[in-house]
Amino acid sequence: WDETHFGKMGSYYINRTFFFDVHPPLGKMLIGLAGYLSGYDGTFPFQKPGDRYEQHNYIGMRGFCAFLGSCLVPFAYLTVLELSKSLPAALLTAFILIFDTGCITLSQYILLDPILMFFLMGAVLSMVKCNSCADR
Repeated sequence: WDETHFGKMGSYYINRTFFFDVHPPLGKMLIGLAGYLSGYDGTFPFQKPGDRYEQHNYIGMRGFCAFLGSCLVPFAYLTVLELSKSLPAALLTAFILIFDTGCITLSQYILLDPILMFFLMGAVLSMVKCNSCADR
């Protein structure tokens, strides 16, 4: 259901159609941008879950979310490495996240979750890096 909802919002941004939604717009704007840059024209209606995309180019939007979801692995690795200074702990963290079924499932669809997790993990990594620089 959520892929239908957020895909429709991305289409609205591509078509410059006014709409109101209770969620903040950044994630949906990024989904729309990914669709626009990959050649999606915003014409798929996204009416009900399970509809076939047929000739519509939705791969860019899904690929964008999958890319951001895959960036979580190096973010987690670098965060744990910086905090623990333990290579085995960082590798174990990355290994666990690579094979986490929930993360894989969320990252393969047009959802806001991988975008949110990307920015959250990026913020945590930035905070950890800034704190380690402050100690020097």
